[in-house]
Amino acid sequence: MEKLSHRPAEGVMGKHISNVFPVLQDETRLVFKEGRKRRINQFRNNCFMGTDLSSDVHLHPVKDREGNVRQVRVEFDNVAGECPLGKKLSDSESMIAIGKVASSLAHGVRNPLNAIKGAVVYLQEKYGHEATLLEFSTIISDEIDKLDKFISNFLSAAKGEMTFVPTDLNGIVKTIVTMIRPRAGTQDIGISLDLAGLPLISADPFQIEQALFNIINNALEAMPDGGSIDIKTSLTWEKDRDYAVIGISDTGKGIPERELSRLGELSRRPEKNDRGFGIFLSREVIKSHGGKLLWESVRGKGTTFKIFLPVTNIEEQI
Repeated sequence: MEKLSHRPAEGVMGKHISNVFPVLQDETRLVFKEGRKRRINQFRNNCFMGTDLSSDVHLHPVKDREGNVRQVRVEFDNVAGECPLGKKLSDSESMIAIGKVASSLAHGVRNPLNAIKGAVVYLQEKYGHEATLLEFSTIISDEIDKLDKFISNFLSAAKGEMTFVPTDLNGIVKTIVTMIRPRAGTQDIGISLDLAGLPLISADPFQIEQALFNIINNALEAMPDGGSIDIKTSLTWEKDRDYAVIGISDTGKGIPERELSRLGELSRRPEKNDRGFGIFLSREVIKSHGGKLLWESVRGKGTTFKIFLPVTNIEEQI
């Protein structure tokens, strides 16, 4: 009843049927009039968000001793589907829980990093005359600074804070490829780039980098026995505006059709939020930039993701 009416139980029980399921009002009148039970298959009770919820409905007349219908008992059976609004709320609750855990982990990592940083500074001051130790301690210190900056950006993203600046998408792609080439080499995966001339776009570079990295990392995981990743950037005109497009294709086994239809959705079972979780995060980041994420997959041939980000007047966005 709650699912189909899109209301809590206390807002449903005891209410007139016309206020809860207006579509069933005429059907119920017929049961009162004819005294025979009725069945409605795949009944839908739409709300302002639309719905793919459906149910079989059984209307049973309840008669008194004289045979007059005094009540109609309504039964719902085979409830299937989901309310889009309920799904949005569920996803939001999951993201809040994930954000809390992620923030705690980030803070937990920062504390030992600070301790390591202090130890490195001590070694540099005491043994700074040793060239080799100084060289490697400087590398360690620089990498700690990078991790600390990453954590700061991550925590800002977890709070929903975004900093829009002129962003070079091709530059981000090149940075990610530089990071993943060693791993790709160990998996015998080739990487090809076809980068078109793109204007700077107004975006949060950290979040866009993480969104692209999630997708490219999934491509690597889809090809444990080798293959290739093709990354292409281009400009396209769609719905009266320019979009920068980033295409990422792999030659993996592809995604089964059943999984493809639910890709990017959060599972209620956390252990299943592997590939889907990364795609979910990427899609949310891209949507927050006014863009969209599309994908297609062919079994045995591979998967392609396309990221569309709007090209707007940067001066108006900053």
